[in-house]
Amino acid sequence: MDKDKAKLKEACYLVARTTMWDRKPVDTDDIESHAEKLFKEALLQYDLVSELGGSIPMVTRAVHYLEQAHAIPPMKNDIYWFSDALRTLLEVACPNSGLKGQAREFLLDMENGISSFILD
Repeated sequence: MDKDKAKLKEACYLVARTTMWDRKPVDTDDIESHAEKLFKEALLQYDLVSELGGSIPMVTRAVHYLEQAHAIPPMKNDIYWFSDALRTLLEVACPNSGLKGQAREFLLDMENGISSFILD
């Protein structure tokens, strides 16, 4: 496995560990199995954006963002939230179509929110 895919796999493991965490002991095999499902989904998402300028490192950064901002233990081994959220993030980073009106104005709202984090 190349270095970029290994980093993506590691990021997916972090998401799996975060969502599977509970006060009760969790089997590491369950975490690794869930991480593998997330990794496969992340690679599928990469395939969707690769022709739009997306890269595996970009997907990896998006996965790290999800782990820090959205992954919580009640999600357990559900990958649907991960798939939908990752696709949304990648759509913003690699637009698939043009936007107009309020949808386009929302991009400015996101830019303002992102700027507040970057400038801190």
